[in-house]
Amino acid sequence: MKRMTATALVAVAAAMTLSAQQPPAPSSADDVRARYTKFEFMVPMRDGVRLFTQVYAPKDTTQKYPFLITRTPYSVAPYGADQYRGSLGPSEQFQKEGFIFVYQDARGRYRSEGEFQQVRPFVPNKKSNQDIDESTDTYDTIEWLLKQVPNHNGRVGMVGVSQPGFHVAASMIDSHPALRAASPQAPTADYYMGDDVYHNGAFMLGANFGFYSGFVPREGDPSPPRPALRFDPGTPDMYDFLLHVPPLAKLNAELFGGKATYWQEIVDHTAYDDFWKKRSVWKFMNNVNCAVLNVGGWFDAEDPVGPLLVYRSVEQKNPRTVNQLVMGPWSHGGWGRGPGDRLGNVSFNLKTGEFFREQIQFPFFMKHLKDKGTDLPEAYMFLTGINEFRRHDVWPPKDLRPMTLYLDASGRLSTTQPKDVNAFEEYVSDPTRPVPFIGYIGAGMTSDYMTEDQRFASRRTDVVTWQTEPFDKDVVIAGPIKVNSMPRPREPTPTSSSR
Repeated sequence: MKRMTATALVAVAAAMTLSAQQPPAPSSADDVRARYTKFEFMVPMRDGVRLFTQVYAPKDTTQKYPFLITRTPYSVAPYGADQYRGSLGPSEQFQKEGFIFVYQDARGRYRSEGEFQQVRPFVPNKKSNQDIDESTDTYDTIEWLLKQVPNHNGRVGMVGVSQPGFHVAASMIDSHPALRAASPQAPTADYYMGDDVYHNGAFMLGANFGFYSGFVPREGDPSPPRPALRFDPGTPDMYDFLLHVPPLAKLNAELFGGKATYWQEIVDHTAYDDFWKKRSVWKFMNNVNCAVLNVGGWFDAEDPVGPLLVYRSVEQKNPRTVNQLVMGPWSHGGWGRGPGDRLGNVSFNLKTGEFFREQIQFPFFMKHLKDKGTDLPEAYMFLTGINEFRRHDVWPPKDLRPMTLYLDASGRLSTTQPKDVNAFEEYVSDPTRPVPFIGYIGAGMTSDYMTEDQRFASRRTDVVTWQTEPFDKDVVIAGPIKVNSMPRPREPTPTSSSR
């Protein structure tokens, strides 16, 4: 793969002079091919590494188009200039409207050169062209696109979910002037405090084993892309399987021959040490000069805190930046597919996914990339108790009041502090018989387990439950929720006279 030359530029311009009538609702590779021309490039970064980049340019050149970039460690397949994706953009409206769609393999993944780092740390004090991070890679990519790809309007947008969402969040820092709109959706913003790996210190074993045991570094020639590391547990019951695996520190060596490099990283760092702190991208949200649409799900068991942390940090560090937040009744990435009217056993009586894609996401990018969209409120919040979205021009709402709930001796939640503040309830937890998260056999972490009927767990002797009395009026909790546990009183320390 060679860098784009003057001859290639002529080919791009010639191909883009072709025009075609907009087909109805593109839904296949043939539909994409009818309206777009695909190009593949190796885009040079400031340190000399080249990143594999695909550009889908509209054939219609009667207007200029903004760029919409997705950067990912999960492959931009299909590869080959004659192989087209089945759809472009985060929803069908984008493909029909017309953008210059850009897809890029992250540094060190699939056909991009260089070394990949899991959630590459941001480099605050860059001293040379060798000090690179996702922010610089995006900056250099945008600079190259603006100079080399014709028929654009000078504006760039970015969108991505999960780790591609991390790439969006990281790219907003010290953002390129042409980056006008960015939507980090369920970004992995803090692996220890609540995203993916540790949830406030609790290791998400089922989810992480299923992912990181197969997510491995590239070796040698990136073409063709190396498949993920495959592993057959030999049983459909992942709960039973994980009860009998080697200790986590030895699991990589004994099950994967030491090849599960990223798994080893996460099990080696069990505390919130510097390894995690420098990967907490939300802490570095400086010079975010583009409009931001943060998106997350109330039922996202993988990256629930990323959108909230990034929103708060951008708000604090960039008070003049358009910074908006959407939280809906979704599992991980659930807003991007399907009607969104239910999750597992729960019905929301509203097509929340379609509402988000048509009334929030698409207007956001149209507003900032084409000056066509309408203004959005500061926040869209879905109230799961009454199944509706609420618009907020200020977030958090101004009329919030703190509320403290106490656990009383009857197993109820109350607003009244109990008389015996030293009372406690205890149970014995057996690590050889952990509490499962679903009441049936499963092959791994299910996306909708948070809406499962989990009453089976409350019947165990090692599980303690509390509940409120029925409310006589609506109660809206706008967070954050903090849990304070009072330590059990210590026994008196023996003295020499009492022995």
